[in-house]
Amino acid sequence: MEIARTYTFAAAHRLIHHDGKCRRLHGHGYRLELVFTGQPRPPAPEEPQSGFLVDFGILERLVHTELIEARLDHHLLNETLPELPYHSSEYLAAWIVGWCMGHLDGRPELGDTRIARAKLWESERAWAEATREDARALGFAPP
Repeated sequence: MEIARTYTFAAAHRLIHHDGKCRRLHGHGYRLELVFTGQPRPPAPEEPQSGFLVDFGILERLVHTELIEARLDHHLLNETLPELPYHSSEYLAAWIVGWCMGHLDGRPELGDTRIARAKLWESERAWAEATREDARALGFAPP
């Protein structure tokens, strides 16, 4: 089963190898959709976190505080994410999946819920999507 949560943030970057205007410093109003997979816990009156994969409020708190605010929102991505070899939407989406794998997978408050993929819009008409396999292939996933 899958659940998804959408987040927004604003950030700036430069695509230093680009041969067009994106070579210059510019920004985007990003929209990020994170898709998680797992099995819902059986409903139990004595267990307030039962009956679903994970409480959306817990995801909001963890992702917004530890990822969006700390690393992405109103940051210059070229400076705050030096581990990215290129600051394109494709690499950023894969890095976000890798971050989730390393920081969210296995947390007790999330149970067996795991990140499946991230879809990152840099505009209303342009997006990139990355999976766990993409994060591994690009070296962003933990060992």
